[in-house]
Amino acid sequence: MSETVAIATLHGKGAIIRPILAELGWQVQELNSFDTDSLGTFANERARFMSPVECTLRKAAIAADLSGCAIGLGSEGSFSAGPFGLGTFNQELISAVNIEAGWVVTGRFYGPSAVQQWTISDHTALQQALKQLPADQRLLIQQQQQICKGLTLAEAEQQATQLLANGALQLSYDLRAHCCPERQQHIAHAARDLLQRLKQHCPVCATPGFWPDHALPGLPCEDCGAPSSLTRLRRASCQRCQHTESYPVAKSFAAAQYCQICNP
Repeated sequence: MSETVAIATLHGKGAIIRPILAELGWQVQELNSFDTDSLGTFANERARFMSPVECTLRKAAIAADLSGCAIGLGSEGSFSAGPFGLGTFNQELISAVNIEAGWVVTGRFYGPSAVQQWTISDHTALQQALKQLPADQRLLIQQQQQICKGLTLAEAEQQATQLLANGALQLSYDLRAHCCPERQQHIAHAARDLLQRLKQHCPVCATPGFWPDHALPGLPCEDCGAPSSLTRLRRASCQRCQHTESYPVAKSFAAAQYCQICNP
């Protein structure tokens, strides 16, 4: 059954998400009447005052409200240091919100990113930085209060050459979705995760999003049988009727290295 759902975006995310959610019969409509940058930007002209989860839910609710659709979509990306502080990781969240029916389902992607930033003080450093960049990645230049966004490699070289006369500048990826091909791939991964979650319905009330997110530890040690810290079961809980079901993981035992008794 076909249903129109709305996403508020200024950065072309609907084109990424639309073909994936079409499997549900959803027609994703883009709204550009709301300035999503008002909720915060990567370049920090506008500070982010909500967590990524809060922001994606706010965007989804706004999309539903402005469009009159039953379902609104919200998408939000963020970047942070990777595990153990190594590298940079990108998190992408896409939430589907049905306020009237009372459910929320969120798809996720979390993985390493090639995002980089350089402090450029001369033309040699500029050339070295530009050589490392994919041709289709748009760039951002910041110098004091001046910000130039959406620059091609050629435009960035020209703009940076002019600005270097005034001192050092910051050169970085423009991380807005329509300017960052890697983010576009990650958003697609999050949309596929959302699709799989939406297809899983509560066996009691049929609410979507019945997904085994909650990990229960206690997988027995292969040597002594004591419960380890590894996941023993994964539990799905319905957000509406609170029905729960638990599913065993594929492994029956944990290696002794994860046992607090065998390897304290």
